[in-house]
Amino acid sequence: MTSTRASNTVLAQQEVTPPKVERTIPDLSKKVPTDLKEIKIVFNEKMAGVDIGYCGTPVGDVRWEDNNTTHVISFNERLSPSKIYRLILGRNEGYRNMSDVLLEEYVLTFTTEGPDPATPTFVDTTPVHVTDIVELDLSDKLLCRVSENSIEGFKFPYYLFVPQGMDLNKPVYLLVEPNNTGVSSNLVSLDKNTKDAIETCSASSVARKLKIPLLMPVFPRPGGTLYTHALDRETLLIREGSLKRIDLQLIAMISHAQKLLRHNDVEVNEKIFMNGFSASGTFANRFAILHPTVVRAVATGGINCIPTFPTGRWNSTTMRYPVGIADVKEIAGIDFDEAAYKKVSQYIYMGALDDNDTVPYRDAYDEMDAELIKSLIGAKMMVKMMPDRWDTSQLIYRTLEISAQFVTYENTGHETKREMHDDLAAFFEANAGDEIVEIVPHEYTSKE
Repeated sequence: MTSTRASNTVLAQQEVTPPKVERTIPDLSKKVPTDLKEIKIVFNEKMAGVDIGYCGTPVGDVRWEDNNTTHVISFNERLSPSKIYRLILGRNEGYRNMSDVLLEEYVLTFTTEGPDPATPTFVDTTPVHVTDIVELDLSDKLLCRVSENSIEGFKFPYYLFVPQGMDLNKPVYLLVEPNNTGVSSNLVSLDKNTKDAIETCSASSVARKLKIPLLMPVFPRPGGTLYTHALDRETLLIREGSLKRIDLQLIAMISHAQKLLRHNDVEVNEKIFMNGFSASGTFANRFAILHPTVVRAVATGGINCIPTFPTGRWNSTTMRYPVGIADVKEIAGIDFDEAAYKKVSQYIYMGALDDNDTVPYRDAYDEMDAELIKSLIGAKMMVKMMPDRWDTSQLIYRTLEISAQFVTYENTGHETKREMHDDLAAFFEANAGDEIVEIVPHEYTSKE
């Protein structure tokens, strides 16, 4: 006879047993075709939630099948040949079984057919933890996690990626991409997500192609109406605590990274390249306006068709930050340097099918700013991002005589593709000098 106590113990053990991945369809231990449409992940029990890290992998729709025991992940474009892709399941504790037990983080890697050697779409290396200006081994690719340093002016860590084959005999630009790692109060998860982001973001592809170092800060996004990852109004208004003036903290990180690289015989230019997409694109767009003397060239994509306008007024309408810059002196102590800003090369792009509109959401724009945008560009453009609001934004920049290259990628949603990464690299390479240079971007056809 089994005692009640023993039965309860067995039940407790069953309840805390984490769910497992039984197999994948197809078998990812073998090379997969480039025209693979989807991957099925079969769990050992019924599941709930969605939690997939997939930067660098063209994930489209996801769905559950077989009574929530099979998760189907589809791809929205053809995979590249001879590439190693990665999916991370359960990083943010979003997958769980019906007893609310979490899936332990599970990493899927798969390789596409093609000639050897296969190259990864991500950087896969263990970070070197750095707390000071130290000697680094730059003979191979290197990922550093630099600890927070209040004395140097930054209260959060940052990651620094140095690609393999960097030329130490010529000056290079430090490429900076702000992190866009979602809402999180868990610093361990935030750190993991930032490491994953710097390994797989579009800037990582640019850094590897141009062989230049890449910096990404580990800034948290607490949630609510505070949108640190977009450098919103509330973020600039923070007057105390660790999140005070993260734009200045990022400048301090940049300065520290430049000192670290120079200590290791890397000749680094004073100004930086800056890149971002979606929220990080918005951050980069606004950062270049607030601190143009720091930035040589900036590429920003997926910014919901409304960049911040580098003016305080438009058609007799006063435009406060972040719609315009009418009050940046008041809220941030910044005098807009128009002359310096007009020397910054800019590449601003949207997908023609992008409908990821943040204006209606109060974490991105408060009610006053949403109404300001509505009065500025019209109610129709508020609803219809592409092409109306996009065209209006371009008109305003042209009228202000800002030499930004605006690009629309056809048949593209809120995403970046490998050809777009090539365009970003071409843009930065072309704008390594003092002149503002436009590139010829890739044109997607209806068949792509």
